[in-house]
Amino acid sequence: MKNETVWKTLSSIDVNNKTEKKGNLTYLSWAWAWGELMNHYPQATYTFTEWEYPDGTHYVTKDVLIYGDGTCSVECELKIDDLVRKMWLPVMDYRNNAIENPTARQISDTKMRCLVKCMAMLGLGHYIYAGEDIPQESNDSPPASNEKAPVKKKSKLTKAQQEDLERIREVVTTHTVFTNDNGGTNMQKQVLQVIDGDPTVAQVSEWLAYVVGEASLYDNEQKDKEYHGRQNTDKV
Repeated sequence: MKNETVWKTLSSIDVNNKTEKKGNLTYLSWAWAWGELMNHYPQATYTFTEWEYPDGTHYVTKDVLIYGDGTCSVECELKIDDLVRKMWLPVMDYRNNAIENPTARQISDTKMRCLVKCMAMLGLGHYIYAGEDIPQESNDSPPASNEKAPVKKKSKLTKAQQEDLERIREVVTTHTVFTNDNGGTNMQKQVLQVIDGDPTVAQVSEWLAYVVGEASLYDNEQKDKEYHGRQNTDKV
């Protein structure tokens, strides 16, 4: 399954009338999002990561990663054939504050929001996280691949995080997976809109992992094709 095809299909879906605003967070109905995903890719599956913790003489399994201050996060993996996306999300209140010792209901709700975030990494409702009002149309004119607009300086970002923004920009403006016309330029434009806006520290980290992962996945696929091509040539 090619990411460009999935992204082009899911990112063009308007989800505005399925969202709800609570405090500082915008929520997309997970039931609707999953139903929409099934309409296009019924083979999709998801799992939540589990962790083992010592409890006396044995270990117990929990569906949250517990930090030293009692706050927690969850992690979800979404698969469509061989295309895999993994995302994490802290258990938070409506003010974006992590919750100490969350209840089962709070954890359950966060897991479903994390699933929606995974779907966003494949394109469905992605523009919600980018701060856009409408989805990106597939026929928009692509930005120039050599676009080098300066990154806005943010007082809340450290020097290392500013360098991460520059690395994100370099990857999405030069790598083939973000400059091709088969969905890549749409991804490029959305990434640039985020990093040229007012990204949070978490967004910088998440986008860096995303763009580097996409580039590495593409490079590995090309290496596999070249290897199998040489193998077939040797057999002739």
